[in-house]
Amino acid sequence: MIKILLIEDNPGDARLIQEYLSDLKNVDYSLEIADRLKKGIEILEDEFIDVVLLDLKLPDSEGLNGVEQIFSIAPSIPVIVLTGLNDETTAINAVKLGAQDYLVKDKVDSDLLVRSIKYAIERKRAEEDHQKLLEQRIRSLSIIEAQENERRRISRELHDGLGQLLSAAKLNFGMIDFVNASNKEKTTDIVKQVDSIISKAIVEARRIAHDLRPTTLDDFGLIPALRILCQEFSKITGIKVKFQVSPSLERIDPKVEIAIYRIIQESFNNISKYAEATEVYLDLYRKESQVFVRVKDNGKGFDTENITRSKQAGGGFGLLNMKERAELIGGKVEIISSPGQGTELLLEINLDFFSNNNNH
Repeated sequence: MIKILLIEDNPGDARLIQEYLSDLKNVDYSLEIADRLKKGIEILEDEFIDVVLLDLKLPDSEGLNGVEQIFSIAPSIPVIVLTGLNDETTAINAVKLGAQDYLVKDKVDSDLLVRSIKYAIERKRAEEDHQKLLEQRIRSLSIIEAQENERRRISRELHDGLGQLLSAAKLNFGMIDFVNASNKEKTTDIVKQVDSIISKAIVEARRIAHDLRPTTLDDFGLIPALRILCQEFSKITGIKVKFQVSPSLERIDPKVEIAIYRIIQESFNNISKYAEATEVYLDLYRKESQVFVRVKDNGKGFDTENITRSKQAGGGFGLLNMKERAELIGGKVEIISSPGQGTELLLEINLDFFSNNNNH
């Protein structure tokens, strides 16, 4: 059921509109008529209306004032201006205000009016869907930003709190040799054991802090942070990483940098768990407003169709997370792989898209 509100004070024009609307085929509709703008606004406040047909010359309103008043109380409703005024400037200004269409009465027929109503409703729905997607994107980015801020806080606490305490404990235990003269041999063994445990704890605390939020990323940017990530990955896994970056890739928006870092980090995690690779190639370059990332390994590869099917059944969350994170910053991820041929991850980010949407 399409509920139409016609705001028109001329009874003859109102009857003609009713005749035109009778040609709405396969669609149920109801029509309410208001001969004053005030009455039309009262209807809008009390009822759900799908579309408004508005005359610009009314006893209590003239010109685009009626459009402005309607949008002031119902900003999301589709409005079609239906007037006897054939003026291009007024038409342009009406559309700028948000009107979906501008129809001149003596040039309107049944087909044009019906088509305009259908298009107006669909365009408005499309605009609302787009706005919802944009709001969802902004909410998701806000959530990720909050998560990263929390990671940064925990990382700093681990580094500055736990790390320093363990370092101090290590130093104090090292003094036992000098203050405990009795049973020195046993004391030395204990000190060595404690020293070894604390050394491992310090390394583990630093690793956790780095995984949570690498301070290098905040302080120096993406490239130095990735160099450290590659070094640590090679040290832990024994997999050789060849890292290349174009000189044109300077500092970019921190949200984009952390997204790129997390996607590469997730890719490295997948390689260490599943790929059985001996070499990884990481390439980054920028071309105008586009940033491109390539992560390729020489591992055993996999059937991407099987991964897609398993994702539908609840698997492949790592790949899904990478794609979702990329989409939030206006990017896209492509995975290329086949059994025995290694795996290649391609990430492309449009910085203009991210900047435009992030400023809304």
